[in-house]
Amino acid sequence: MSNSSPALDCSRAAQADAAITAEREETKYLVEKRDLPALLARISAQLEAHRFTGEAANRLPGAEHFVTTIYFDTPSLRYYRAAQENQHRNLKIRAKEYYDLHPSLAELATDTAQILRYQPWLWFELKRREGSVTSKRRFRFAKAAAATLFEQRHVAGDLPSQTAEERADAEAMMEYVRAQDERVAPSALVNYRRLSFQNADGTLRVTVDLGLSFFPVPADLFLRARPLSRSELGKPAGVEPRAVVEVKRRALLPDWLERALCQTAGAQVNYSKFVAASRALHGG
Repeated sequence: MSNSSPALDCSRAAQADAAITAEREETKYLVEKRDLPALLARISAQLEAHRFTGEAANRLPGAEHFVTTIYFDTPSLRYYRAAQENQHRNLKIRAKEYYDLHPSLAELATDTAQILRYQPWLWFELKRREGSVTSKRRFRFAKAAAATLFEQRHVAGDLPSQTAEERADAEAMMEYVRAQDERVAPSALVNYRRLSFQNADGTLRVTVDLGLSFFPVPADLFLRARPLSRSELGKPAGVEPRAVVEVKRRALLPDWLERALCQTAGAQVNYSKFVAASRALHGG
């Protein structure tokens, strides 16, 4: 049994999260539904389930964790076309909203919102890929004010940043956006359930994304007080029936995981949620 305090445990978790979010190697795999239980059993036997433990974290048990990612592009679809041409070397601008679904509350709920938990902010990311190595600039911003970041091309008011690094990441993204000769705006949405596993020192994380669905951008995207859940987004323009497994690491791939992936997923793939969603919405 651990003798550490909850505050210390959260601090360690935050340090591990920061470690794995830094520059890292990423590989992706597509797993058929029939093969997923075997893979999940092997992963959960070696790695702890991972969840957000920071400010305003949802600590209720039994939650299913979901992500809606907003991908940005230009009117000419510059980033989509670049990613199509070279999936090993590209840049993406995106924002993520996280929410939790509590199925155990469904019988008592009279509205879908009553079984959802979320915070009204987005995590913006400027992500670069060079081969299998990725790096991110990442910061948090209130969803209700997010339109100002790209429509007015400046940061309105103070960022809710907790560190100097987060503010530097925000400034780096906005400097990049301001330098573009085309407007940068939301282009596609992707919603999925996420299972996440991580080792103690934050050098290895495995995420399993289920039920990927691709949606057009609502006109009132940033004005919605409710989370961007699947029930709010309408009919998807496309879906991915397989699970997308991502291995994010800052050390060698463990032998046990390499064997498990080989047996259940086969070879790694060049799969991009951004490209899949853009193709579903804008064509090939």
